[in-house]
Amino acid sequence: MNIQEELKKWAEESVKEYHSIASRKEVNIAYYTQSDLSILSEKPELMIIGINPGSYSTYQDQLKNKNWSYLYKNPYDKNHLLKGNYCKEEGKPSSWDNHKNWKYWTGLKTCLSQTELSAIMDDDSKIIVTNASFFSTEKANEIREDLLKETIPYTLKLINKTTPKHLIFLSGRKCFERLLNLSRKSNIIQFEYKHICGNIYIGLLNNRFCIGIPHPAYKTSEELNLVASVLPHLVNAENFESVDIASIQKECATQIKDFEERIKTKADKSKEHHHIDKTNIVRQVISSSNLEVYEEKNHRYKLNGKYGITITSTGKGYIAIRHIKYDSNGYANIQDEEVLAIKKILKRRGYNTSEKVWIGTKLFSQFGNNDNEIIERICKEIKELKEEIQKI
Repeated sequence: MNIQEELKKWAEESVKEYHSIASRKEVNIAYYTQSDLSILSEKPELMIIGINPGSYSTYQDQLKNKNWSYLYKNPYDKNHLLKGNYCKEEGKPSSWDNHKNWKYWTGLKTCLSQTELSAIMDDDSKIIVTNASFFSTEKANEIREDLLKETIPYTLKLINKTTPKHLIFLSGRKCFERLLNLSRKSNIIQFEYKHICGNIYIGLLNNRFCIGIPHPAYKTSEELNLVASVLPHLVNAENFESVDIASIQKECATQIKDFEERIKTKADKSKEHHHIDKTNIVRQVISSSNLEVYEEKNHRYKLNGKYGITITSTGKGYIAIRHIKYDSNGYANIQDEEVLAIKKILKRRGYNTSEKVWIGTKLFSQFGNNDNEIIERICKEIKELKEEIQKI
């Protein structure tokens, strides 16, 4: 049986199972993979695996979206997984068709630039790019452990059917720690790993040698250069046990030093941030914003009849948005269309929208460098948020 016949069987089985899981009311998350598997003609040279796709939509919305043409016509169409990230607006290239322009792809090419794999980075027929779970969330830490456990078997089957020569996982330690946790809970995953340097690791997944590197999007040149200098030693390694970590650290000492100095410089700059009086900021914002209180003890105030804002000096000091009724009767931040619209508003304004208990949070330090600047800008933001949310 050739590789395309194997892939079609895998896609047919996997799309049925993902449809079944995604259709559950408590899940309802869109899913997809990345590269176009239909163009593979032989065993791939390289498989790159991220934790999960970095976007969010509900599965029900995905089913209604004509840009997901195969899924729109038939939720059991195997092409939904064979064709990768084929989502395409009329007159525009698909998401995957545009992947060579992604900043992440540029970073990845830098990481592989000193290895034999650099020669195949422009040949999609020799590469698979996929994820441990195909369910999409804005950030990788949002993919629930139970969903990862339930869906990773289909990625493992893809690995087994295609037997790539090289296996690279993105997100370094974060990814390997999740694989290690899964191996403790599932009898279909055996995993162990070792640290090389920086955020670079080697692992043994079901007796298959693999490499873990930092996700290459938005990394410093020092970190990308470190990965590029280390990868030739790992790509050429015979097996997990043969990797000489001390030798690699010695040969790459200059790049390790550059990377560590960049980290130290960043930390020093963070310490130099002007001191702010968080308690004063909370008091002044509350006094100036004319907000109706609904939980005075925790400084929680109404933006409207449904959503509230918390202004707190806890931790680094931040403001946060969520449902007023969140704490009562087990009420949760349900990801309905209104909440997703609010998240878009907040994301544009620099909020972290990936925390489970909040629709969005924003640190005081993001508003300025001194008390007066921060107070003025938070008050202005609250006024504008009330107006924007009212229009939804």
